[in-house]
Amino acid sequence: MPDNLNSIALNQYSARFTTTVLNEVYRSQDVVTGAGLLKLTPVRQVNLGILNRLFEEWKNNAAAFRSPYFDFSNDEVKSALEEFMNTASQHIAVKRADLEPLLSDSVKESLKLLLTPANYFEDKIRAVPDAEFTHEKAEQLVKYTHIHRGVAEALLGRLTDSGSDSVYQTQAVSWLYEFKDNADLIDDIEQHLVQFAEVFPMNISELRIQEADKSAAQTQQPQQPHKHESFFDSAFSQLEPGTARPQAPRAEPASAVISEIVAKANAQPSAERDSLNNRFKVDLPKPTDDKSYGSVSVKVENIAGSIPLGQRFMFVNQLFDRNSEHFDKAIYELDRVKSFEEAENLIWHRYASKYAWDVNGEAVTALLAIVKRKFA
Repeated sequence: MPDNLNSIALNQYSARFTTTVLNEVYRSQDVVTGAGLLKLTPVRQVNLGILNRLFEEWKNNAAAFRSPYFDFSNDEVKSALEEFMNTASQHIAVKRADLEPLLSDSVKESLKLLLTPANYFEDKIRAVPDAEFTHEKAEQLVKYTHIHRGVAEALLGRLTDSGSDSVYQTQAVSWLYEFKDNADLIDDIEQHLVQFAEVFPMNISELRIQEADKSAAQTQQPQQPHKHESFFDSAFSQLEPGTARPQAPRAEPASAVISEIVAKANAQPSAERDSLNNRFKVDLPKPTDDKSYGSVSVKVENIAGSIPLGQRFMFVNQLFDRNSEHFDKAIYELDRVKSFEEAENLIWHRYASKYAWDVNGEAVTALLAIVKRKFA
């Protein structure tokens, strides 16, 4: 990870972004289809990153299918294999456990592209040690790049102008550093930061943001895929904008825009983008000198009987993936421990890691406050 990005903050943000998206997406379904992946998040680059990873897996599966005992150079066999792979690609169905690492990695890679484009593109050029930068790789780089797409297009253009199908990686990197600071090729990062913040608020200072110069707005042009195309080809008829890269008006500073979004969300949550935190928000006791968990003076005999219905909904939905059985089991286990220290250990080392809790969130703070009352 480059020096000007905080890897710890990046990993934490990616985990919270991923958990927020998946909790919502898998609320009423067990798998996500290819069409669902195209609009999984409001950040188009994140969605493209997932598709790119699936495309690579799809190609690897096709290669692994080949056997030395059959003639895969036969035209009939090649045609049948291509038809089969394209048909299979039109029936993508990804479960949560399989989508989670793809989404998390794509979020981190998209932020790296947004904030440190030169590092990102150099890593892409040098992805395979000692390999050349080919025309095919350059085309794929353009295809799966939305943020700072102009840089990818410039690399492809320079390779095409060279008259060669491939060049050494060092040559491609030298081209990159010729135009990496060209403002006409770099997007204004602010509009992309706003899209990330729509899913989960971002602490810009923790990620050590560096601003770029210009922005590019792109529009979608849906088209019907050809029946024999793979999903990875037809998907881009729904995603690719026109060839022109119109200049969007410069946005307000990212910090101001994101702050306004968060303030509006807290003041009046909308029906469409209402977060789980807002949906099950309850009033909590005001903390005193104990800054960690608040202070409630009344001791309770058991934790289960001291949780109001509103808080129960909040805990089940925000902390236990909407699974009331998991919640009941956890509360039963917490009621059986002998000390607050033992309860804390159980919370941090079992539940928080298993369910990817936001340890500074309202729900976790409320649960700890109730648990503490039993041992007051």
